[in-house]
Amino acid sequence: MSGESFIRVGEVKHQEIKQPVWLMSFADFAGCLLASFVLLYSLAQTDREKMQNAFGIAPADTEIVAEDGAAKESMAAKDAQEGRDTDYLANLLATKIEGITAFEGVKIEPQLDSVVLDLPMARLTATGGTDERDKDLIFALAGMLANIPNEAALSADLPQDGTGANWTTGMTLANRLAQRLKDGGAPDTLLARTAISGDGAPHVRLVFTREAGE
Repeated sequence: MSGESFIRVGEVKHQEIKQPVWLMSFADFAGCLLASFVLLYSLAQTDREKMQNAFGIAPADTEIVAEDGAAKESMAAKDAQEGRDTDYLANLLATKIEGITAFEGVKIEPQLDSVVLDLPMARLTATGGTDERDKDLIFALAGMLANIPNEAALSADLPQDGTGANWTTGMTLANRLAQRLKDGGAPDTLLARTAISGDGAPHVRLVFTREAGE
């Protein structure tokens, strides 16, 4: 037997397996379907800031300004916590009392974590008829409190007298005024408290905190 015949005898012939004609199309479809799910997942996990930068979109808290300095298009988003910013709250209160006769003499004092309305004491203790309702400070304050969600407290601040009598007087006054406000429509969450006056003069203050009530 020649060497060539020996090699030919040792060769193993593999039978060709025929695949169905639709298998290639099915494989393409499965690959596309997988790619679609991968793309959807990647979109769900996309960093919004990186996406905006990639497409040249200005961030939501910036303002696009024209060459002449005027605002061409504002994309500034309103903060959901605006009511917790004391400057915003002070401006809101100033808007509500502006031009209203009942609020004449009321002073707005923004603090670090609250906004204080310094109220004229003489007008708080005065009582008038229903025909003077537009000048009734208690009625106006009750309406304001009913429409502002921030927690509030009525504080009667009296000078220190060394005996504690002013503390009792201040607490009594604060409770009485707070009850009048609640009777006029203010929420039941309105607190009454007293404190020592820092300037030695009596004050009645309505204190709004940054935190919204329930």
